Amino acid sequence: MMLPFELSRDGIRAAIRGTAFVDQSETGLSPIRLPHSIRQRGGDESIERMAAQTAGVRLELTTTASVVEVEALLTRSFPAAVPDDARPAVLVAVIEGRETDRRAFLNGPILRQHDAGRIERVEGTVSIAELSLGEPTLEPRVVEIWLPQVSATEIRSVSADAPLSPATERGRPRWTHYGSSISHSAEADGPTRTWPGLAALALDWDLTNLGFGGQAMLDPFVARVIRDRPSDLITLKIGTNPVNADALRMRTFAPAVHGFLDTIREGQPDTPIVVISPVSLPMHETTPGPTVVGPDGHLTGTPDAGDRPGVLTLAYVRPALERIVGERADPAMHYLDGRRLLGPDDTHHLHDRLHPDAAGYALMGERFVQIARDAVWAPRKPRE
Repeated sequence: MMLPFELSRDGIRAAIRGTAFVDQSETGLSPIRLPHSIRQRGGDESIERMAAQTAGVRLELTTTASVVEVEALLTRSFPAAVPDDARPAVLVAVIEGRETDRRAFLNGPILRQHDAGRIERVEGTVSIAELSLGEPTLEPRVVEIWLPQVSATEIRSVSADAPLSPATERGRPRWTHYGSSISHSAEADGPTRTWPGLAALALDWDLTNLGFGGQAMLDPFVARVIRDRPSDLITLKIGTNPVNADALRMRTFAPAVHGFLDTIREGQPDTPIVVISPVSLPMHETTPGPTVVGPDGHLTGTPDAGDRPGVLTLAYVRPALERIVGERADPAMHYLDGRRLLGPDDTHHLHDRLHPDAAGYALMGERFVQIARDAVWAPRKPRE
């Protein structure tokens, strides 16, 4: 049941953080992480589904309330082999970097991804998340409602037991991160425990998460979105998807990376950029893609029989990325070996040989925080 003080539709739009793009329909507002004009240039519809999932997106509100209620249609999307209850859609309330409550939902629609690209839609119902904020306060405080990283989210209403309004800009460092499914972090224990989400809360950074499951293909249209998104730090965790999709070869990988960086530098010539190489993935260290299901039922690479010249492996990609950063001689561009986030001794966290489990994502976030606190590239002062 809706609480007595409701935020207007314009108020909801103004409260959305983590993306500049919002779809509007008769029934609600849907934050999306890439604009339609850009997403439609992708090679298939997968990037549409990934961009619709609200990883890193949240509502920022000012209120004295003790309870906030969000009514939303939460449409999850995952491979048909994943059980329906394995990845609930989770909403989390956060005050001053601390979780105060969370609610998990399995009742929304599901888009099941079958072999050969077939998508099966299973209808579902609207979810109502009543999130406790603790005792009401005399003075308004900023409340963040983090939306699920595993679902598209159509916000139907936002209400509270006291007046509420969109929060004003807080001047925190603006962090834009780009990456693959490991940055999307579908297996994490909710949106605040993806590795970028955990790091953003610990560092008090304003996160835009452009982690797209299976879609970190160095697409030029994504580079333009990053170029046009004002940022104090840009991190690019790249290299895994071109390997596991066998999407690029040695001849095309370096030019694609350079082109991606060139586009970003057109709009942000001085913003620190950190190029992060892949984490440890034993099945692709010396074995190229495409990633397939092996005879034992587990994910594996596709050994090269010599008839695919120039195939990529992680053993090639990491030094190539480090070399590219060095070649550019850009004082505001840095290289970070992804194995510092999840290394050879941590591969027991790869639950399917490719994606970390919830504990693995938490470990990655904690290690990124440790690195960032001592790094020359990390923004340290609030923006004026």
